[in-house]
Amino acid sequence: MASKACIFCGGTPLTREHLWPDWLRRELEIKAGFDWRMQQESDGTTTRDQAWTAPPFNQQVKAVCARCNNGWMSEIESAAKPILQALVRAEGRQLHRRMQRTLATWAFLKACIFDELHPAERTVPEAHRQFLYEHKEPPPDGVWIRVATYEARDIGHYAYQGIRLGKRGEPEPAEVTVYFVTMTAVALVLQVTGSLLDEWRFKDVPYPDEFAVAEIWPSSARVDFKQRNLLTHETLIGFTKALYNVMGSLTAPVPRPL
Repeated sequence: MASKACIFCGGTPLTREHLWPDWLRRELEIKAGFDWRMQQESDGTTTRDQAWTAPPFNQQVKAVCARCNNGWMSEIESAAKPILQALVRAEGRQLHRRMQRTLATWAFLKACIFDELHPAERTVPEAHRQFLYEHKEPPPDGVWIRVATYEARDIGHYAYQGIRLGKRGEPEPAEVTVYFVTMTAVALVLQVTGSLLDEWRFKDVPYPDEFAVAEIWPSSARVDFKQRNLLTHETLIGFTKALYNVMGSLTAPVPRPL
């Protein structure tokens, strides 16, 4: 079901928002159509695997009001653009704390917007989405955002997994409690991970060295993101599923930790 009011403030009327920034297509002078693929998993089961051909970076959703779209969301996009311009070309940058916050906020905003492709199956919980709206940054606890670099075979890859994970003996959660969202923008990979559960945290995950993953949220003093190691298409899929695999093989409709 499509959104009837702004997913952030509840206002109307709704306006259209690009999934990927529209300036990417113009700046890279891409005119040809591309083959796209969107994959979704829910509770360990593939629920959507779609492929289509379309011009890059022109997909939109109608889920936010003009006040949000032209206000704080536009400010986040403008602040992130100079950072993204280097990273989508794999030029690398030293990301100081403020830059990490800017890029992480942009990535988290995009994860919320991508959710509106299928609003009945949102992965970002309402509490986390509302924290972004109120504080203009991702939640400082329960959210981790990482970046990597990709060979740009699928310049607009998007994969998301939402899990309704609860404690043994408690009622089934009404919404997703653990989620992973992975996006590519040309050579840049961004992965947003979130958890509402104190017992499921994803700090210090042992990624393979060849992934060259850098954590930008929670932010640190400085991240030297050199972008010299490229994920192949195959390792991108591995990166997409890495955190899910950390949780083990979750096959039950509603997995329960011990």
